Amino acid sequence: MVTKMANKNLGILILIATLVAQATWARAKEYIVGDDKGWAPGVDYDAWIKDKEIFQGDKLVFRFERETRKLYYTTHEKCNACCPNDPLMEMYPCGNNCLTVMKIGKRCVMSTREDCLNGMKLLFEVKPAPVLQECGETII
Repeated sequence: MVTKMANKNLGILILIATLVAQATWARAKEYIVGDDKGWAPGVDYDAWIKDKEIFQGDKLVFRFERETRKLYYTTHEKCNACCPNDPLMEMYPCGNNCLTVMKIGKRCVMSTREDCLNGMKLLFEVKPAPVLQECGETII
């Protein structure tokens, strides 16, 4: 009897977790960084990101000529200093890199120190994924 009840509770818990995960991913957006200009020198990435809200689960796609750029996912502090040393993650320069952002907080993607000093960096803040509500539901 206890085992059946535990299995039922576990099943309900798994169902709820699945629904929450699907709600988060259902609203995820994909952004092509720099739009049609891609990831290249001379693009104003501050202006590009200005009107965008980046949430957990969103994807940032970096398009550039293969093998011409290296990408580093790092903190705001390291990016402001244009310091690619010890990044949170180094991305292989395949020319079509996709970064799914999950950790909340201020982040940055940059290339080399020289590129960064010339403005080739993307500073952004990852916000918590919004909770989807049922129609007519009010949360206070």
